[in-house]
Amino acid sequence: MTATRPRWAILEAPRLVLPLCLGVGTLAVVLVVAFPGPVPTETDWARFLALLVVSCVQTELSLGTEKARRYLADRPHINMTSVWMFGGAVVLPAALAVTLAVLTYLHLWLRVWWPIQGRPAYRVVFSSATIVLSVLSVPPVLRLFGAADVLRDDWHGGRALLAIAVAILVYTTVNGGPVAVAVKLHHPERPWRKTFGTKAENALELATLSLGGVTATVLLTQPVLVALMPLPVIVLHRNVLMRQLEEKAAQDSKTGLLTAEEWQTRVAAELVRNAKSREPFGVLMIDLDRFKKVNDTYGHVAGDAVLRTVAATITGQLRAYDSVGRWGGEEFVVLLPQIPDQGACDVAERVRTAVGDLSVTVAVGDTTHVITNLSASVGVACFPDAATTVDGLVHRADEAMYFAKRAGRNTVVSSAERAT
Repeated sequence: MTATRPRWAILEAPRLVLPLCLGVGTLAVVLVVAFPGPVPTETDWARFLALLVVSCVQTELSLGTEKARRYLADRPHINMTSVWMFGGAVVLPAALAVTLAVLTYLHLWLRVWWPIQGRPAYRVVFSSATIVLSVLSVPPVLRLFGAADVLRDDWHGGRALLAIAVAILVYTTVNGGPVAVAVKLHHPERPWRKTFGTKAENALELATLSLGGVTATVLLTQPVLVALMPLPVIVLHRNVLMRQLEEKAAQDSKTGLLTAEEWQTRVAAELVRNAKSREPFGVLMIDLDRFKKVNDTYGHVAGDAVLRTVAATITGQLRAYDSVGRWGGEEFVVLLPQIPDQGACDVAERVRTAVGDLSVTVAVGDTTHVITNLSASVGVACFPDAATTVDGLVHRADEAMYFAKRAGRNTVVSSAERAT
């Protein structure tokens, strides 16, 4: 069933979203009108139709893949149509390149996004406007490198590579910048780095744009071979979906942290890495004190909200390369690479303090509750002193955590302290 949306959803968006959408949309229209490019020739129209056909073919053959990726997406989504849009921006007059981009995006939206998401109209228009701006940013870059006519015999080699590379960077920046601002306005709590996507997502965007550059070259030199381009795009698309499924399987559905199995896999990898060097690393076992009381008092919906908040709080106290997972129920586990026992205890104390400072506001039905007085007991175990296996480290951290419970809760205990 198609999701229902308010007729004027933009009026319910954050305050600065409307001027942002109007500004980006107006700029796109003005630039299209002011800089339409040369009048299209018969060759330009033939290239336009070729790109439109292969774009539609690729989308139709990838409907299931794209729908699955949209279901899994929880951040800015990288689709594969940039291959055709960027290729068109390189070889077509601006007006035709913009038309190709709009039609390609519209086809994808009608066939995939609207049936499963019912995105508000203003978001579709805004996304289209950013794509138009991206397409229009390519010709000036080519002119800057003396490549206004890409068919010139002397436009080749390193010069061509540099021009396309710079055009790719400009394209993705012009497209991604306004989108990141819009995401931040809708989700002010989301860190800026997450509004720009992960390294893997940005690499995918650069890969699709690189294929767009190859498509443009093929279209200029051996036009008939452009019919082969959808196949590698489809294969890449499916590989991306497989990666998303693997990442989803490694995430706890309730908190977004690693599953216990995935976390143990990372501990095992750390053991292998340090097998010879014996470089220390720490493991934390974190248990929320008297969490059952939260569920019994406020209900499981509120309890789940607390778990998500605690998960985010723990993550916020860690380094980018630390790994945090949900062990089960109200228990969390942390892997701290390259850190001795005292350093691990300091991190554990920081986590314990942050959890104790939490104030979680949750809405259950028509009632809003503010949940405070949370606390956590934390057990610490370090390789190689505490144990040299995954199970051994987890067991020693678990023992230390239960010792913290028996010592009065809301405290940190290290297995090294218990051994002395």
